[in-house]
Formats: sequence, structure tokens, C-alpha cells
Amino acid sequence: MNDFWQKANKSWTSDSTRYILTPSKKNQDMFYFIQEIGHFKALKPYYTEREHLTSYLMKYTLSGKGRLIYQGKEYLLEKGDIFLIDCQNYQYYETISDEPWEMVWLHFYGGSSALFYQEYLKNGEQTFTTETKRIGQIMENLLNLQEHRNARTAFTCSLIIHDLLNELVIQKNLLDFSDTDVPPYIFELQNFLDNHFKENINLEDLEKKFLVNKYQLNKEFSKYIGAPPIEYLIAQRINLAKELLLYTTKPIKQIAMEIGIDNVTYFSRLFKIKTGVTPNTYRKNG
Repeated sequence: MNDFWQKANKSWTSDSTRYILTPSKKNQDMFYFIQEIGHFKALKPYYTEREHLTSYLMKYTLSGKGRLIYQGKEYLLEKGDIFLIDCQNYQYYETISDEPWEMVWLHFYGGSSALFYQEYLKNGEQTFTTETKRIGQIMENLLNLQEHRNARTAFTCSLIIHDLLNELVIQKNLLDFSDTDVPPYIFELQNFLDNHFKENINLEDLEKKFLVNKYQLNKEFSKYIGAPPIEYLIAQRINLAKELLLYTTKPIKQIAMEIGIDNVTYFSRLFKIKTGVTPNTYRKNG
């Protein structure tokens, strides 16, 4: 395993704030946890260069300008810009404006951090710009909690970090929408799948029925419903299979047929992929 290394210039103002924390092993196992958190006004020639740190880092620019170099790309960071990176990878960031680069930042780990990070990176970009105050408010809340820590602080911080990660994914992937933003055909399509999931349906069928290009249909349904249409259809089949396994004594072959799958071997394999167990095991342990 490669060793952690870091170089840095610590040119930040005297009213900057930084907390370095060392959670207990129990808290690391149980929670999302803070490793470091701060609110900096960083002056030239402030920079940090590092690699192989077991941590995720989020920075939210409040004013001034910074620059991030990460994964072979360079990013300009201005007011409202946010980045989230895996600090195992090489990173370099610095102040590039004459005025201080003011930012709030969080080093964190634990929980489902890695899964959230993967979801954050769905469009391949490390940065995005927020136009709401929500993330700044969450960070201010986390910072305030560090002033007077007590027995509840680790629990509270874990919940807030989870809230922060939700907000990052929602805003970056443009999931912050209301029902009125959703194209009407999406709900019609969802209703159609809810009522016809036992049938043999593919994207070409849906394209013809709803008169929407299948690629657009697939993209928009995924964005607003959370899964592509065919994956949604499969999930509805598995949901019914679970119900039949738990609340009837029907043979597995019959259940496969009832949910629209005529190959019981394929059904068993698909069920295990989606649930982690075979239909027999699910029925036995249900």
C-alpha cells in the first residue's frame, strides 16, 4: 500500500477556523465521521498537495478564487463552486485570487461514503455550482457543533454528514425538482409499467407507445424515477415474486411464470442478483 504524503502552505487569516478530530474506533465503525473541518480565508500562496490519504474532501467556495488539479483535470473554483474528491488520489489546490479564497471544507469518512461518492460522480465531474444556501447552512451547522462537543455530537454529526451527502448528490445530478418539473409522459409511463410489468416489454415498444425517442425516454425516466424503465420493470417483478414467496405456497416455477418469466433457472439467477439470496432461501427466511 502506498504511503500518505503531503505538502502545504498554511497562509490563512487569523480568523479562520479549523478542527482536527480523532474519532474512537467505535464511532468510526458506527458513523459517518469528521476527520477535519474548517472555514478558511486562504491567502496566496496557500496550497495543499497530497496523495494516499484515506479521506473524502468537500470544499465549498464562498468568495475569492481557487484552483483544483485532480485526475488530470484543472478546475477553476469561484463563489458557489463545490468539489468532492477521494484523497487517495493525487490532488493539488491553491488560492489564485488576490483576495482571500474563502471556503468551508470537510474531510470525512465512514458509513456509505464510498457509495455516495460513486453516485456523486455519475456525470464524471468533480465540481458543480450551487445556487442555494442549503449546503452552506449544513456546513455551518457542522462547524457550530464542534465548539462544544458532548456525548451526542458524534451521532448528530453522522446524521448531518448523511444529509450533506444527500444534498450534494441531489444538487449535482439535478434531482432537486418538483412534480411539476416532470414531463407528463413520465408518470404515464410509470403507471403503464406498474400495470404491465408481467409482459415482455423493451425500449423500442415504449418508444412507439409514448412517441419519445428511446434514448431520451431512458434518460428522463432514470432522472425522475430513479432507474431506467426496464430496470424499474424488473424491480416490480421481483417485488411481486417476494410477496408470492412469503405469502403463498406456490411452487417457484409457477411464481416465475406469474411475474412474466418463463425460465425458472433465469428467474432464480435474476432473483439472487437483485436480492442476494435464492428464491428458496428468501422463502425459508422470510
